[in-house]
Amino acid sequence: MHQPHDNGNDSNLEIHRLEEAVAVETKIIESNPDDAQAIFRRGVLYGQLVQPLLAIEDFSMVVHLETDNADAYYNRGMAHVHLQQLSLAIEDFTKTVELEPTHVHAVNNRAMAHYEAFQFHKAIEDAEQVLLIDPRHASAYADRAMARARLGDDEAARD
Repeated sequence: MHQPHDNGNDSNLEIHRLEEAVAVETKIIESNPDDAQAIFRRGVLYGQLVQPLLAIEDFSMVVHLETDNADAYYNRGMAHVHLQQLSLAIEDFTKTVELEPTHVHAVNNRAMAHYEAFQFHKAIEDAEQVLLIDPRHASAYADRAMARARLGDDEAARD
């Protein structure tokens, strides 16, 4: 007889696995507080556990230790988005792009943060930058169209 799949138990197992991984990384950090890679990994785990404040704290420690770590700025930006801290997210995505100009996800997420902050012209500029990097990045077309529509340019929004 076929047993039904219990997604609740799978979710609980995944959460438990992530929490155990946080504990492992925390022990590594306790033995070496300047281990930026362990701090980064724990920040990612906090993000997966939907604990954005803890993730921001870890990614902030990483950028303090490694000021050129584009991925730490990007991930901190994502945590800020989760908290609707759009100006802080935009700052982090901008720093990511300064460090890694073709970081398409940073530019694309900055476009959406600009859109959500009612900065429609900037959202369009970023969406177009995404399309220069990757013309097949479908969400950039949607971002640009939504921003154009909010500016009342319905004809351009259909492009």
